Amino acid sequence: MTPTYHFRGSVLLVLSLCLSLTTFAQLPGVNPAAVSMSGTRLAPMDKVIAESLGKRELPGAVVLVARKGRVVWRKAYGSRAVEPAPEPMTPDTIFDLASLTKVVATATSIMILVERGKVRLSEPVSQYIPELKGEGRDRITIELLLTHRSGYAPDFDLKERWTGYDEAIKRLIKEPLSNAPGARFVYSDIGYIALGEVVHRVSGMTLDQFARRNIFLPLGMRDTGFRPQPGMLNRIAPTEKRRGQMSYLGDTPESSGADGEKWVRG
Repeated sequence: MTPTYHFRGSVLLVLSLCLSLTTFAQLPGVNPAAVSMSGTRLAPMDKVIAESLGKRELPGAVVLVARKGRVVWRKAYGSRAVEPAPEPMTPDTIFDLASLTKVVATATSIMILVERGKVRLSEPVSQYIPELKGEGRDRITIELLLTHRSGYAPDFDLKERWTGYDEAIKRLIKEPLSNAPGARFVYSDIGYIALGEVVHRVSGMTLDQFARRNIFLPLGMRDTGFRPQPGMLNRIAPTEKRRGQMSYLGDTPESSGADGEKWVRG
């Protein structure tokens, strides 16, 4: 029988890898004491992670700790994949960041455009996407989208099957509001799809292109981004089942960079 894993706490491990491992691979490894860290305090990580693996809270993990430009801990644990065949975890495994892309890519891209004077936080989104008008949509500002107070529901109706960037934007334009803009905080993927389209229309680049050119490449994050190249697929940890098979977020038609989620990083 295929083992079942519960992912409680696994996001914390991914958060420790917010920068590209390609960048960290260029940093020298040193004893923790060389950068005023305690190897004794770090050592319990092995036991804690081993216990989580034993409880099937996660199939595997990668932990990297660096300080003052030097790596003091870089280890892979457990398995990258458990089906259809086990794959051992490796330090260069690429992980899906899911909604972390909202702050790492989408919100950052918007704020770059704000800094350049191309977008204003107080302006309505209809200033950039004229189709988003009527039924209260005129009162949705860029700030309300960023802070999840736009009035949109958490997501589109997931019972309906569809794919592709263009279809996502069509559904965004027709999507009704669940609340008055500014009335409530409701965490919403739809709001960030709208922000991704603002980036597209203002910059002339899709969100994935803009983020790569203005965030990831300048920071040396060469393994970070939307739409992974085919040569990277053997390093990506599969994250969910599609049509009965484990798949990688980023390898499907709907992984267009339209929202703040469909991407992977390493």
